[in-house]
Amino acid sequence: MTTNMYLNIINYTVRIAIIIIGIIILSGKITPKGNEELYQIMGVIFILFGIYRIVLYKMKSKQYDFRTKSMIEKDKEAEKNEI
Repeated sequence: MTTNMYLNIINYTVRIAIIIIGIIILSGKITPKGNEELYQIMGVIFILFGIYRIVLYKMKSKQYDFRTKSMIEKDKEAEKNEI
């Protein structure tokens, strides 16, 4: 396996772990009694943040060319400016 594959696995694992932690907090299994609203809000924020990070990582990985380690969009714009 290549280094990029390991990085992808680590990135997705951490982001999914954030979502799972948010679900656990939201369910109230590990939170102390009292002030349940705060923990529900924190759980929702963790879940949304995890989803946001997954979507953002997926979008950035589509733009990034791992072989040349450069952004694909910038290369296309540079080619247009040369012509």
